[in-house]
Amino acid sequence: MAKILLTLFALALILGQTNAVIQCGTDVAPKLISCFTFLLGRATSPSQDCCVGLQGLAKTGITSQSDRKDICMCIRTATQTFAFDYTKAVKLPQLCNYTSAISIEPNLDCSKII
Repeated sequence: MAKILLTLFALALILGQTNAVIQCGTDVAPKLISCFTFLLGRATSPSQDCCVGLQGLAKTGITSQSDRKDICMCIRTATQTFAFDYTKAVKLPQLCNYTSAISIEPNLDCSKII
């Protein structure tokens, strides 16, 4: 019985690692949503939660080009859905102290993400 449980546990770990895909609803949106008050012009500065979330996304994006493209697609969907203030959006990396290959901008072209 212990061998079966150990085998199932190992199999779950292997499958979990090989099927790691960035999901908008669970991986990106919760980190980005705290930035909405700033991006929609309702706050003069980003919240701490916003900055922590963006720093986390930037770290996730370091992993692979596929992850960066998935994150980009999620951000692009948000930019097409909400009327963000892009003059504020370009300030986020500096205000939140992070570096990312993905910016929050209108007409974001995810095919150019390296």
